[in-house]
Amino acid sequence: MVRFTLRQLEYARTVAREGGIAQAARSLNISQPSVTQGLNKLEAVTGLVLFERHHARGVTLTAQGRQFLDHAGGLLEHAAQVARDTAALAAYEAGELRLGCFTTIAAFYLSGLIRSFTDLYPGIHVVAQEATLDLLANKLRDGDLDVCLTYEIGDTLEGLSIRTLTTIEPTVILPSSHPFAGKSSIRLSELVGEPYVMYDGPGSREYFDALLQTVGLSPRIAYASQSLEGVRSAVGAGFGFSIVALRPAHRTTYQGNDVIAIPIDGPIQGLGLVAASRSIPEENRIVSRFIDHAYQQLNQIR
Repeated sequence: MVRFTLRQLEYARTVAREGGIAQAARSLNISQPSVTQGLNKLEAVTGLVLFERHHARGVTLTAQGRQFLDHAGGLLEHAAQVARDTAALAAYEAGELRLGCFTTIAAFYLSGLIRSFTDLYPGIHVVAQEATLDLLANKLRDGDLDVCLTYEIGDTLEGLSIRTLTTIEPTVILPSSHPFAGKSSIRLSELVGEPYVMYDGPGSREYFDALLQTVGLSPRIAYASQSLEGVRSAVGAGFGFSIVALRPAHRTTYQGNDVIAIPIDGPIQGLGLVAASRSIPEENRIVSRFIDHAYQQLNQIR
């Protein structure tokens, strides 16, 4: 068992550096007897003679002392790093954040949010995973995630702490050749009789179905996909119109066709993009800082 202390090691290192007990005491801002007592105890517990004492000429390291302090120096540096890391943990500037994100949101925002957040807090390691609405909520409740970026749809997030980061206004997308493609806005009722490309993503279909039902639309489903790009490609290929929450900045689909996004005219229910956590965010400052950061970033983007 180690019986010497870090303080005794620091005394010995300072004496060696300063060349004497009196000088070390001044450097450490303590009394000479304290330094002498620390050195004597260190030599006693190690069984080593660390210094040669010279009357009126200070001290010099012995061969044993040099080898011992070579090892002790690494221990002191490691202890200092532990102290710095502990201070960072106490200030919630270091640690791990387990972040979940709904799949379609991730493609638009996740990597950028992680990059900008870790630039601010390099000591925080973000472990991210993408999943469906239900799976994210379950992982939060089970304690497998700290916070999730997702949509507030139905009662999926019931019992969790929720903060709305921004509200997504859905848009209609049409092939660039469609007669309505040049409109600045469009009422959903204008699409009566048009075939529909359905985004059949888990948890999202219900939201878009409800939007159509508010204006009495029950369009024929010409194509369905669980992929946003699959939906865009089908619209670009002329299968029909669709409604999406998020859309890429570019118009071109994977197949090389163009689609046009048109704002919906009339009152519609926006889609809340939220940060969900199991506990009140203020109880975990890393979570709280990430949520604040996400709020600021998403509102700058939008």
